[in-house]
This record gives sequence, C-alpha cells and structure tokens, in this order.
Amino acid sequence: MKCPGCGLYHPPQYENCVSCGSKLSAQESDKQEAASSSVITTERPAASEFDMSERAPDSLRRSKHVRGGFKSGVPTSLGILVAGTVLLVSAGATFFFLTKPPDDQRLFEQGQKELQNGQYAFAVTTLNQALQLRKKDAKVYLALARAYVGVDQVEKAWDCISQAQQLGLGVIAEPALASDLANYYRQRSKYERAIELLRPLAKGGIPGKKAELADLDALWGDEALRAGNVEQALRCWEEVRDLREGSRYGEADARLATIYQKLANASANSNDDSKALVYLSKLNNIAQNSRNYEMASDIYERTGELELAIDQLRHAMKIGTKSPVLEKKLSALLSRRGKELLDEGNTDAGYGYLQQAKDMNGDSKVPEVTLRNVETGFEGGSHMPRINGEVWNPSEKSINSLNLKVELYDNSSSRVLWFKDQKLVDDFVPPLGAKDAKSFEFVADSAVKANGMSEFRVYLDGTLYKSYPIGKKERNASSTAKSDGDGKTNQVSALKPIPVEKPKPKLKQFVQPDPIKVENISPSPNPVPTVEPTTVPQKGTSSEEKTMKDLEP
Repeated sequence: MKCPGCGLYHPPQYENCVSCGSKLSAQESDKQEAASSSVITTERPAASEFDMSERAPDSLRRSKHVRGGFKSGVPTSLGILVAGTVLLVSAGATFFFLTKPPDDQRLFEQGQKELQNGQYAFAVTTLNQALQLRKKDAKVYLALARAYVGVDQVEKAWDCISQAQQLGLGVIAEPALASDLANYYRQRSKYERAIELLRPLAKGGIPGKKAELADLDALWGDEALRAGNVEQALRCWEEVRDLREGSRYGEADARLATIYQKLANASANSNDDSKALVYLSKLNNIAQNSRNYEMASDIYERTGELELAIDQLRHAMKIGTKSPVLEKKLSALLSRRGKELLDEGNTDAGYGYLQQAKDMNGDSKVPEVTLRNVETGFEGGSHMPRINGEVWNPSEKSINSLNLKVELYDNSSSRVLWFKDQKLVDDFVPPLGAKDAKSFEFVADSAVKANGMSEFRVYLDGTLYKSYPIGKKERNASSTAKSDGDGKTNQVSALKPIPVEKPKPKLKQFVQPDPIKVENISPSPNPVPTVEPTTVPQKGTSSEEKTMKDLEP
C-alpha cells in the first residue's frame, strides 16, 4: 500500500507508515493506484517482486517513479560520440573559414597565374572581377593592363596604366609591360605615348631604358622635322643629347644645329628677337659661324642696342674671312654709336667712336661739327614738338661758316610737316672756335603724337647728321628710315633669314649620363655668349642641307 503522506509503499500487513506514521488504508491505496495507472501506462511489477521482509532502499524507491528506462549504458556512449563528431565538424569548418583567402585576393592570384600561362582572355575576366572588389589597388590595374595587351586591346591597357599612375604606382613597377606597350605605340607612330611610357623607366635607372628612350626620341625628332614641326623636333633631339645614350647620340649636334638655325630665322622674322638670340647662342655653342654673329648684330641694331650689335659684328669679322661689306657695316655702327654718346654729353667716348669708324672704313669721315646734349620733347605751354642741344666743334681749328636745318618729318605719311633753317656761323656771327660749342632750340608749329612715327631730322651744311624720333616707336616689320655714318638715309627692312653654312660638329666623348632634363627655352635679352667653337668652319655642304638630305625618304 502507498502511504498518502510520504508516498512510500508498504506491505499489506502494515497499518501505519513507518516513515511518517500516517494510517494506511487499502481503499485509499487502490484509488492512488488507479490514478497512477491512468498517468503511467507502463505495467507495474507485481507485489511479489518486492521483498516484504525488509524496507526497500531509497534508490530503489525513487526508480519506481521512472517507467520504461534503459538498463544498459549504450545511449550515453552514442551521445558522447555524436557530440564529439559535431564538435570536430564545427572546428574544421571554423578553421576552413578562418584560413580561406578573401575572394579579391583569390581572384587576383588566379588572374596572375592565368597571365603566366598566357591565358589572357581568362585573365581579363578574372582580373575585372578582382577589380570590382579592389578598385583602389594599382597592382590590379597594372595586371589588367598586361592582360589587355595580350588580347590586343591597347587603349584599355593605357586607361588601366593611367589609373595606376593616379593611384601612385607607375609603369616603373612593370618595366616589361611598359616596353611592350611602348613598342606597340612606336610601330603605329604614336611616339608621344611611347615616350611617356619609357621616360619614367629611364629616370628610374632601369637598365637599357635610357638608350631605348633616346632612340625613340631620335625617330620622333626626324619625323617632326620632316613634317615641319620644328619645336617638337627640338624637344626630341635635346633629350637625345641630354640622355647621352642610344645608337644615334652622335647625330644630336648636327640635328640641333639645323633646328636652332630654323628657329632663329623664324623668331627673327616674327620680331621675337629675344628668342632668336637664345637660339643663336645655342647654335654658337655647337659651332661658331660668322653669319650667326652677323645675324645677332642685325637683331641688336634693330632694337637699338648698338654696343651689343658692334660686339657681335666684331666676333663675326674675327672668325670669318675679311669682308669689305662687314667693315662698312661696322663703321656705320661705330659712327651711330659715337653720335649717340655725343648726344648724351659723353664727348670723349663719342668722338672716339667716330674716329674708329673712320679707321675702319676709309669712305667714312669724322664730321667737322657734331651735335651733343640733344633732347626732344614737347613745349610746356603749346605742347608742340621741341628739339634743343648744342653744336660742338671737336677739331683744333675754328669753324667760320655753319648752316643748321631742322625738319619735322612724318614717317607714316612720308612728308615734311615743318622745317627751319638757321645760320649759326656766318660773316655776321663770330666763328665757332676749337672745342667750342653753341646751343640751339627749335619749336615746330605742327602737332604730332609721341609714338615714334614722327622725328626731327637735323642737317649740318645740307648733310643729314642724324634723326631724332619723338617718343618711342612700336616694333613692327615695316621699314624705317635711319642715317648711316656718311649722313645718308637708308631703308632698313625686316630681318630676313640668313642661310648658314655650318661644319659637321665633332662627336662628343661618351660620359656618365646625368639625370634626364628637357631644357625650357626662356627668352633672355643678354648678348650671345662667345664660346670656343667645337669645330672649325669649313666650306661645302652645310649641316642643315645634310640633315634635310638625310631625312629624305
């Protein structure tokens, strides 16, 4: 029977519970059994299975509540095995995912393997997929450029290289790619892109790239010279000279002599005098020639820098053969400069130049009377043009007769606007003594502008001594009037190109190359420097003619 108080089972002969002392009732026990059987359907053991002679252990009594339990250890071992298997599988999966490379790295490595195997089409697809995941990786762009070259899509390769350069990794990281792509552009005459690819490699010291760049520059320079693009030919051949490598380095000086001559002529004709002088200076650094100095003298004379013009003409006469034409030209320059110094009040120096002019050319004469301290301007009240100065007697004898005539001349209309004659010395005026001077001043009655288009012309005893422009004249290519040392008026036209016979320059000895530099030409007003010639001028075919003959197809 089951105790209603504590739930222990007792043999039928017990009336009270041995644990809690509750009274046992058979009828109550039957009800409890019926209720228990309705919950647990498992067949309970018969009463005969219990030992009625002694109390059942607690463990045995507790097991009575569990029906249908297994009596062996098989379920526990199986659970341990299943749990271990699950743990191992989880650990393996975790290790796999932790050690698996990211998709972008895997795609990049796969693309590189495909490039190595020559599978360029597959590499294009793979690397484009990697690029979608690594859009800021310059290495992927360079690898993709290599793949595009393999499938002959060069423009796409160029775009990839440009992107890599913007990300900070240039073609110097892939020299072979740059050379292959440069060769592709060279074969299609796209020299600019080819040189743009090779120049970083040459600067980076990649072996053989300086020579490769120099040869490409020479090829493009000749093409540009044939096409008349002299500025581009200049940049190419100056880089060949500065690189000091390549199979055509020895031709650099001859090509540059031709280019400098063409550019000097073109600059002089367009009145870009400062640039023309720079090119002439570079030309003389290669090989001096008297005609180059004569051309420089013409430029300085045209700009009114007579001292520099005289200096250049002296150099031309020094290295060239004796020329009466140059002697007469130098004499005229000396005479003009002497009169300028006299006008400024520098009497001794000015008169010295006049004497040099006479010694240089027997036809030139030292004037018996000169002007000095001459000024031009406008009258304060009337604003009419004015000229004043002094008539000076530089000789050791007195001047007994002297007529001074002044004209106001308009160069734009080529007519005399006003003139005035005055007897400075005659029978009624005392003679002008030795080393003596007499002042003069004239005010014209015709209004003019201070633009250099009008001038005062001063005549001494009917001979034009000098012209004095009113204001500053703007530079142009039109002819202007001026007087020479003999007092005659000549017309000076725009400077025309001077064909120059230049010797073939001597090849320079190879030296260790310097870093690449492309010289920028900046106009300078300085005179052409005197440099010892690298060769002696010779007669015959000029380097320009030889160069153009070499360029003929």
